[in-house]
Amino acid sequence: MTDMYFSTPASREIHDERPGSGAAGVSDPDPGQSARPSGGSPDPVRALIAEWEMQQDAYVAKRAERFGIVLDAIQYAKPGVTTILDAAGGLGSFSRLILERFPEVRVVTLDYDPALLALARRNLAEFGERSLVVEANLLDPSWPAALEGWLPEVVVSSTALHWLPAGGLVSFYERLARVLPEGALFFNADHLSLGVEGSFFRAVSAADDARQQAAFEDGVLDWDGWWERFSEGGEFDELIAERDARFAAIWEDEARDVSPVFHAESLRVAGFREAGTLWQYFDDYVVYARR
Repeated sequence: MTDMYFSTPASREIHDERPGSGAAGVSDPDPGQSARPSGGSPDPVRALIAEWEMQQDAYVAKRAERFGIVLDAIQYAKPGVTTILDAAGGLGSFSRLILERFPEVRVVTLDYDPALLALARRNLAEFGERSLVVEANLLDPSWPAALEGWLPEVVVSSTALHWLPAGGLVSFYERLARVLPEGALFFNADHLSLGVEGSFFRAVSAADDARQQAAFEDGVLDWDGWWERFSEGGEFDELIAERDARFAAIWEDEARDVSPVFHAESLRVAGFREAGTLWQYFDDYVVYARR
């Protein structure tokens, strides 16, 4: 999820984690590939995770490339990094890519969605003590306590923070600046608003979204369809009900449609010495900041 973090309801980029363009000799990561059963009786949880990745790919045209640019930037700027926080990490798509790319790194996957966290624990179990999955609300100033002493040198988030109310986003950035050591890096990969209604930029971005989402016509589950599939069988009913109760009020909260410029300026005001856009494809961005 997002600051409080979450993965979101029906809308094009509400949940995400994705692979990216690799550095020289490094192929684009694909979280869905690791999630697909390799043979025999399919594991229903692994199948759910694989369907999540396909859904996310259908919503975000350059999801893998977007993930990849962040992974490359971490490799170039922080080759000795030991701990990374995946804020609003959902079921751990981005966390998995990080753990696979950097075998010496520990990753904290933090989210407020109890249902997706249950899947994250399954998704990341193979990484053992290198993976810590924790529940916390990013809108609660006490969220850093959930890190259990794992001090991150890099923080990432993917398709999640756009669901934080503007005021809550600013507060999260202020808290993050206090938690991170000098020189730490932050990356937010997300679908962000820019341009006025009816503008050229809005028009071409919407056209690209429509072309990309044609994948749903080929049978890929959309957001609502995936949650319906997740609800089948009853194993996760209580967690899904708790999730719905937690986010109902948030989804009805103040406007949260803010631009990449708003993110960068909020990060600077919070105490990051540098902030800006690292990557862009129409209205998909990677906003970065250096503490």
